[in-house]
Amino acid sequence: MFEACRAGRLHHSQLFSGPRGIGKSTLAFRLARHLLKAEMKGDLLELDLHDTKGFNVSPEDSVFKQIAAGGHPALCIVERMRNLDTGKTARDITVGDIRGLSNFFRMTVLAGGWRVAIVDPADAMNQNAANALLKILEEPPERSVIILISHAPGQLLPTIRSRCNVVHMSPPRPEDFLTALEALKLFAPKKDHDLLAELSAGSIGDAAALLQLDGLTMHRKISTLIDRRIGEFDSELHKFGDQLAQNGQEDAFELFTRLMQRVIGNKIVSIARQGATAQAGGELDRWLDVWEKVRVLLSQAVRLGLDRKHVVLNAFLHVSSVVAGVGTR
Repeated sequence: MFEACRAGRLHHSQLFSGPRGIGKSTLAFRLARHLLKAEMKGDLLELDLHDTKGFNVSPEDSVFKQIAAGGHPALCIVERMRNLDTGKTARDITVGDIRGLSNFFRMTVLAGGWRVAIVDPADAMNQNAANALLKILEEPPERSVIILISHAPGQLLPTIRSRCNVVHMSPPRPEDFLTALEALKLFAPKKDHDLLAELSAGSIGDAAALLQLDGLTMHRKISTLIDRRIGEFDSELHKFGDQLAQNGQEDAFELFTRLMQRVIGNKIVSIARQGATAQAGGELDRWLDVWEKVRVLLSQAVRLGLDRKHVVLNAFLHVSSVVAGVGTR
């Protein structure tokens, strides 16, 4: 991509793929700033291919400030809309959102100017939105770049993927993981480094969320509760549910849904490694059954906006039935 920029042959559609939170959006905005800075000179800026901070534009630059303020007329960001009254984010990117992108590309720009659109995440497009985007990709506007950010590119239409230059990104190397967090002024006790790397799977974004939301403490709480039999009126469980049900705890609850599934998944892996097989009615079979029940419950909770405390209670009661040795079917 660096070479394409320097040669002035940048593909009109870029697909940045890879795990969540590894810097795909950061790279997209760097590329956008680079292109829109270039329009002031009428061509792409010279790039140093050995510069690890490729596409750098100074924070003091007017283009950088305009983009940071969300006010650059040649940049369009397409993302899931947030309801200003409820604060909730829509589940999908809709066809209406993509039509807004079409309108953006019909706008007149300065002679020789670039237009950049970022769809984040492209995986959130529903079927109608994906079909609408495909029409744009089939006849891309001149001097325009559409950047699709995807955590799961396999979910995109094959016809969309085939029209993009795919840039696959991987998590940082272990030696760079903590350095990246420190650059964000986020620090974890040394004893938690391995746990943080494991839970985040090397994702800087996930690791930042874990540290900012006290996710390591939450993980330990889940692990403690999941290993003991819990009654319906367990005071510790109710207190935990009350915390996650409070206003403003939406991000913490979303983190809980991921950690809960991870802890159950780790439990299943541990049992399997001990030699257990998925025999009907056996321990491994019952844990697999509970994992599926909890997965569906947590998925519905986010999608349908279910009462968060009840979701927490029911998730642990599903688990408790296995701990108690009672069938869950």
